Amino acid sequence: MESSSRIPPSHSHAPQFESLEASFGEIKEEQKKLGQQLEKLSLNMKTGFDDIKQLFVAHDERFNLLDKDVRLLKHQVNNSIHMASEVIQATVNDLKSSAQDVVNATELSLDVDRKLRPLVMKWTYWFSTTWSNW
Repeated sequence: MESSSRIPPSHSHAPQFESLEASFGEIKEEQKKLGQQLEKLSLNMKTGFDDIKQLFVAHDERFNLLDKDVRLLKHQVNNSIHMASEVIQATVNDLKSSAQDVVNATELSLDVDRKLRPLVMKWTYWFSTTWSNW
């Protein structure tokens, strides 16, 4: 009975070997799919990083242009302020000169006509101190 219960060795390992071969085939197929997915993921990451680099370059160019525009605007504002201050100073100088001319003319008129002196003296003092010291 011993010999009848025994299966010949070549036949007993054949189903297990076929099962292992099928498992290896499935594993290789799964490995191939995972490799393809990994390649796609790697490609997508590389594309994403390239897109980010392009965004940085574009934003850097825009910020450089914006910085240049702001510096130009600052320069223009400073020039405008400088020119306005020169115009204001020239106007003040002209006004002081005109005020002094008025005071001088009034004093000459007062010296010529002594009757005007008491009537105009207060006004002349106010005018000369207000406009000449401004």
